[in-house]
Amino acid sequence: MPAHARVWVYKSAKAFTPEQKTTILARGNAFTTSWAAHGAALDACVDVLHDHLVVIAVDERQAMASGCSIDKSVHLVQALERELGMLLTDRMVVLYEKEGTIATCRVPEVEGLLKSGELNADTIVFDDLVPTVVELKQRLRVPLGNTWMARFL
Repeated sequence: MPAHARVWVYKSAKAFTPEQKTTILARGNAFTTSWAAHGAALDACVDVLHDHLVVIAVDERQAMASGCSIDKSVHLVQALERELGMLLTDRMVVLYEKEGTIATCRVPEVEGLLKSGELNADTIVFDDLVPTVVELKQRLRVPLGNTWMARFL
């Protein structure tokens, strides 16, 4: 996808198994090959990053994703949640790097983890609020102090 493509990032507290990744990619490919907005085909893709993230990207210079088409992408994610038996739409999940792996916590735990030293301003967290492919590449992995969670410092 080009740098300007719009993205939506969904995350799982549990890492995907190889079989789950295969399912996500297959369902995502089937979805994007028929995804359209007001009859115009959307140039889009679905990918899995870091074994915890599902990313949907669409090149809106080719055709704009409409409210209805965005709803269809959410339905894809909800169908994946049911099929995989895991949450992808829980915005309270925080993913961070710890000793070369990805660890998770919930937003209400962040303040306590900062006080205990488990997390600090330099801890790499995954910012799922990135809006475009270029920002996904530049800001997906970012120090906690450069995110909205800095308010807990």
